[in-house]
Amino acid sequence: MSTLQTAIETIIAASSATKMGVAVKHLESGEEVYIAADQPFPLCSVFKIPVLVEAFHQMDQGRFTLEDRWELTLAEKNLPSGILVFLQDGLMPTVRDLLTLMIIISDNTATDMIMHRLGEGTVTQYMHELGLTDIHVPMTVRNIFVDIMGEAGSDPRRAFTNLATPQPAGSSNRKGHAYSLGPDNDVGTPRALNRLNEMIFCGQILNRAACDGMLHILLQQQLDLRLPRFLPEGTPFAHKTGTLSGIRNDSGILYCNDHSHVAVTVFSTWDAAAVKDDPVAEWDSITRVDSAFGHIGRLLFDTFK
Repeated sequence: MSTLQTAIETIIAASSATKMGVAVKHLESGEEVYIAADQPFPLCSVFKIPVLVEAFHQMDQGRFTLEDRWELTLAEKNLPSGILVFLQDGLMPTVRDLLTLMIIISDNTATDMIMHRLGEGTVTQYMHELGLTDIHVPMTVRNIFVDIMGEAGSDPRRAFTNLATPQPAGSSNRKGHAYSLGPDNDVGTPRALNRLNEMIFCGQILNRAACDGMLHILLQQQLDLRLPRFLPEGTPFAHKTGTLSGIRNDSGILYCNDHSHVAVTVFSTWDAAAVKDDPVAEWDSITRVDSAFGHIGRLLFDTFK
């Protein structure tokens, strides 16, 4: 066992996670670490990386362009994260805008606007064509919310009709598709997502220009409190987080310097049910999990910088 793997396992043991899967590859030297890396996890919003890749795939086929404009409608609005749900119907963002919002603030409405145009099953199909058969993306964001909260609970009109009125708590189904580890859910292994990120960085999908376009969006990420949490300010990190109750994920490419890059994916589960009625304890548990991500990110930076 390598010193690096031992250090990562020590970080995991000190966290409040019930399980962590880790995949690490230093792209210049080839050094690798894998911990539970072939176990499937719900991707949560990390599935938006495969969606980004399929969008560039369909643009390469001439189906649309980054400058095309698609209309925002009530039917495609989702509960946050994101901002489009708060904006007026009829807005006409470009595809570039939607992809950027989907990745850098995890906008759920932007995501479904893209997925509806890509078509059912296309993301999974292209992942499998790339050899990434452990990645499955059958569910839109709305599918996930309906599965967890039911139709009424997932309706954004319910949440935003009167913002000055306390909203009733929605149901939270943990036994449906959204928490499944099978191909009926948006799932993947740390190894498979790490390989996808490596392929993007190395220009092995479509062409160099397309991969550079994906990296440009991923590098604008605004949600930086997991793997980048303890990095020196300004350290580039092309990545995407994912979150559901009891799940914290992060996956991407860490730029240690101009000549040293690390593909890293960390997926985790934690016991949200144990603290569901105590928001202070819940926040403390979340912070401990996210800090474990941050310690892993800093360890990799210090090892490979």
